[in-house]
Parts: sequence; structure tokens; C-alpha cells
Amino acid sequence: MKIILSSLLTLSLISSLAIADDKESLAVSGLTFEFGDPWIRQQPASSMRAGQLLYDHEDEKFTDIELVLFHFGGSGGSTRANLDRWIGQFSPAPDAKEETKKMGDKEVILLTATGTYMESSGGPFSGNKTPRENYTMLAAIIPGSEGNVFLKATGPKESIEAMKEAFMAFAASPFSE
Repeated sequence: MKIILSSLLTLSLISSLAIADDKESLAVSGLTFEFGDPWIRQQPASSMRAGQLLYDHEDEKFTDIELVLFHFGGSGGSTRANLDRWIGQFSPAPDAKEETKKMGDKEVILLTATGTYMESSGGPFSGNKTPRENYTMLAAIIPGSEGNVFLKATGPKESIEAMKEAFMAFAASPFSE
């Protein structure tokens, strides 16, 4: 009986170690982002996206959240222009908070905006907009060696709040040791 219990405990430990080491990575602009469950890598929906992940909420009361990564070479536009464009995707102006956080040796700009998000169907420049009330956007601008990397996740406020810690861990992953 002791041998069986010991074997089961060993298998359980090996299994949990395998899960902990089951990480994937995504390299963009000289940065390597690491992720694992519940993030699922997706094929980017457009050539403008450097990467795309889905946060698969275990709790079905939450909406699964798409995280997109953009990199345009160079700076990708000024920080202020990008923040203003993201804030402008809400109507009326959202409740927005901007902050700068030191991650490794980089100054990362973070944005949290909540309000009525004007979801664009048919691309960001199409005129087809659907208002989504009580939505939150988490965004980050991360300096990379080949230009800024832009992270953006938008969805229902409660669903975003439930995955905010995972978003921050993803944004910090290139700087973690």
C-alpha cells in the first residue's frame, strides 16, 4: 500500500512540474514574452498583429478575452498618439488611468480605460461601430530593441478584471528572471 501511495505521489509531483514548465514564448522586437495556461496562442487575425492570444476563463460567467500584440518597427507612433487613439475608441470619453511602471530596465506605459467601447467590425478604420457598454481596455506600450510593442485587451469589465493579473504577468514576462 505504501508503494502505491508513494508512486501516486511521485506521479502527481512529476505531473505538476510538467504543467509548471509547460510555457510557450512569443518573440517581438527583441523581447520574449512567456505564457502558459490559460493563455491560448491564436493565428493573428490580420497582418498588422505581431501576435494574438486568447485568455480562456475557466469560469463560464466570464467572457474569454483576446490579447493582441502590435509592432510596427521604429516607435510605432508617439506614446501620446497611441494612448489618445485608444481612449478615442470609447464614446463618450472613458474613465481612464495612465501610469508608468518600471519593468526590468524599461519604462512601460499602462492604460486602463472603462466605459462604452465602440467596437469596430471590419477593421479599425471602417465606419461600422457597435457600442459595448461597461467595457474595459487594458493596454501597455513596452519599449523593445526594434521599436515599441503594443499590448491591448478589451472586453466586459468583469471579465477584464478577472484576468488583469495575468495581463500584467504577461507584460512583465520579458523582464522576469
